[in-house]
Amino acid sequence: MNVSIPAAREYAEALIAIGRERDQLTTIYDELMALRELYDDREFRGFFTSPRMDRDEKFRALRKAFDGRFSMPILGLVHVLIRKRRELLLDNIADQFQRFQDLAEGKVHVHLTSARPVADEIRARIEKMATEEFDKTAVIHETVDENLIGGMVLRVGDIMVDNSIRRKLEVLRKNLMAKERLF
Repeated sequence: MNVSIPAAREYAEALIAIGRERDQLTTIYDELMALRELYDDREFRGFFTSPRMDRDEKFRALRKAFDGRFSMPILGLVHVLIRKRRELLLDNIADQFQRFQDLAEGKVHVHLTSARPVADEIRARIEKMATEEFDKTAVIHETVDENLIGGMVLRVGDIMVDNSIRRKLEVLRKNLMAKERLF
């Protein structure tokens, strides 16, 4: 839910700065991803984003629940988001933090979707190709979707290459329908 990317970017930059200052970037990243996973739970999200609950009560309940589980930078973020009624930014903050972290570490994420698990040599070729193309270390995220029938779909950021059998069949169907209209 892209509520406010500029505000999310500001919070993410602050967390990056705190992480560097305290040499806790990995810890903050891990905890932020764990918090995001909680945020994906409908019940937790409903509680966390509820405008009806008193802000202080909400933070006290969360602080008690998170005691020992999250460090001060993450607890501080939760407190600020609740105090400013910006709880809906949490997933965007996590996205922005991950982008900054990937940029600093020179990583590019390649989302590979195929009808069946991809052979190791094909995965290695895709990884090598993406690493060379983007001049960054490619991190492959593989998903199996039997609906593709065959082939694969690659996505890196906004770039998508759909070489699936399903897509080819869709294009063929559209072309045949267009020719049918001509006659």
